[in-house]
Amino acid sequence: MAKQNAAVSKVIEGDGPHPDGRRERSRSSRGKIVRAMMDLIIKGNIDPSAAKVAEEAGVGLRSVFRHFDDKDSIFREMDEILEAAYLPTMRAPYQSDSWKDQLFELVERRAKVNEETASFRISTSIQRFNSKLLMDNYRKLLRNEHKALDAILPNHVRKDEQRARAILLATSFDTWRLFRQDEELSKKKTIEVIKQLLRDILDQIEG
Repeated sequence: MAKQNAAVSKVIEGDGPHPDGRRERSRSSRGKIVRAMMDLIIKGNIDPSAAKVAEEAGVGLRSVFRHFDDKDSIFREMDEILEAAYLPTMRAPYQSDSWKDQLFELVERRAKVNEETASFRISTSIQRFNSKLLMDNYRKLLRNEHKALDAILPNHVRKDEQRARAILLATSFDTWRLFRQDEELSKKKTIEVIKQLLRDILDQIEG
C-alpha cells in the first residue's frame, strides 16, 4: 500500500551531488542507508536490524554505524524526510471558504499522505514505547493534526468537546487504518466512509 514516491526520493537526493568528492560519498552512503530502512519498512519489516539495513543498502555494517550512532538516528532522519516531503501538501491553502468543506478537503489530503506513509506510521507507533525519540515524534504528530483541525473548526465547534473529539477521531490515522487496512476497503471507499462519518457529526452542529 505505502510506496516510495517522487517527493520522498527528491528529499533524499537533495540538491544533487556535492562538489567535494568525499562529502558526496558520505552523503550518498547516508542516503542509501535511510532509503534502505524506508524500503524495508514498506516491505513489511517494521523493525529492521542494522545488519538488514546494511544488506539492503549494499554497504558494510560498519558503514551504518559510522554514519548513524543508533537506529533512532536513522528514524530521526527518516522523519525529517517525510516532513519535508508531505508538509507542503498538508499546509497548502484550502480551496473552499466553508469550514465544513475544508474538513472534506482535509480528509482527501490525509488520505493521500496516509496511503504513502502508513507503513512508517505503523512501524514508529509500535516502536515508540521503546524509544523516547519516537514517542516524542508520535506526540508531535498528534499535536500537529489537532492544530490542523483547530485551524478549521469555528470556535463554537471547538468548545463542543464531544463533537470536536468525534471529528478528531473521524479524521485520524487510526480510523483511516481501520477501514483501509483492517476492513480492506479501497482508498475511494475509505474516503467515502470517513466523509459520511463527518456528515453524521456535522448534521448535529448548527452553523
